[in-house]
Amino acid sequence: MTETKESTRVLVISQDNLILESVKTAFNTETDFVLLDQSFLAEGNMQAVQALLPDIVLLDYQFPDEDAYKITDQIVTQLPSCVVVVILPEQEVQKSNQMILAGARAFLISPFTQTGLLETLRRVRELQSRALASKPSPEKAKKPSRPRNTFVVYSPKGGAGSTTIAINLAIALHKVLGEEVLLIDGKHFFGHVSLMLNLRTANSIADLISHSGKLDAGLIRQVALKHVSGIQVLPSPTSISEAQGIRPDDLYRVILGLQSVYPNIIVDGGSFLDENTVTYMDSAYRVLLVVTPNLASLRDARQFLDICRTLSYPAEKELLILNQTGRKTDIKLQEIEKVLHAQVIGRIPADDIIALSSMNEGVPIILKKPKHPISKEITRIAQELVKMLAAVGPMAQAEDEKAQEDMLKKTSRLG
Repeated sequence: MTETKESTRVLVISQDNLILESVKTAFNTETDFVLLDQSFLAEGNMQAVQALLPDIVLLDYQFPDEDAYKITDQIVTQLPSCVVVVILPEQEVQKSNQMILAGARAFLISPFTQTGLLETLRRVRELQSRALASKPSPEKAKKPSRPRNTFVVYSPKGGAGSTTIAINLAIALHKVLGEEVLLIDGKHFFGHVSLMLNLRTANSIADLISHSGKLDAGLIRQVALKHVSGIQVLPSPTSISEAQGIRPDDLYRVILGLQSVYPNIIVDGGSFLDENTVTYMDSAYRVLLVVTPNLASLRDARQFLDICRTLSYPAEKELLILNQTGRKTDIKLQEIEKVLHAQVIGRIPADDIIALSSMNEGVPIILKKPKHPISKEITRIAQELVKMLAAVGPMAQAEDEKAQEDMLKKTSRLG
């Protein structure tokens, strides 16, 4: 068949003779599709794709000795203009969602009809043409507007309660604002947000990291989970290998994508400080530093604040939350403020029983006991944050966003 300028170049990655014959027969009477030579596949799938530069790849999910998810991700990552359509056997139809998350544009159930094949290919071609036509050129691309309502809850000392505070604060902020709030588990290793919210899922931020260069609202909302409280949740990776693969530059792009979708974001920063944690902090309006009123926690907080100065954070970027207060042995508030030179915006009382039962049941304190002193104080903190944001004038907001942009342009490294 003669290839015309209008022809859509299609490469079939399959060894199933029935699939190959069905595609060939469907293309025999068509002038807008051209079937590319399969012999290139002998050199390897990606080598063939890079050599032939197809417009569409028809990928057989059951291609021998290959991971369909990996092939799809490699193709859409290395050749953004190429569309992947996956051919799934009937018994594997439940895998369609995972393939879409991997980057496939559509899927066909095998056996398929020639009419169904052509209609699917024309539809994905049309969608891809629209996407490429509407994509602004780099010099004209408008910088995404980053909302100010991004907060990182962090404690340099483990066991201070940053996860509990982040979860309950996200729910409180959702109630106070009446807007969407996204809760991110920023503890990529050993995160506990899904556990403490009783969410059983394999979804995680790692699903977005692999698409960091081409995120859209649909994909983001497909990965994030809605909790019964009304907040959206983005859990931490379910495996160590996935967590190890998250790099600051990819994470930065994902954060920008999330900020373009969700007007309010709370990040559980945990207690471990690495480049990814700093990337979260760089992108945040404020860092909520959780401190318990004891000497070890104060010492760690003091060292963390010193690090913040080396990162060029302004002093007002860090706000203190005192957790587990009310014991006789506590260091006094005046002494804490004197040592740390930072504003304390909340003092959450200690109650080990309610905290432990809340964690074990997977029900946040603010939902389990709305009138408990802990719930009331966290709600008050949320209200204070909202007042703080409302009090910032347009000029100060512009200056803060400029400072944040300059910070994000730097490599997120400690020291």
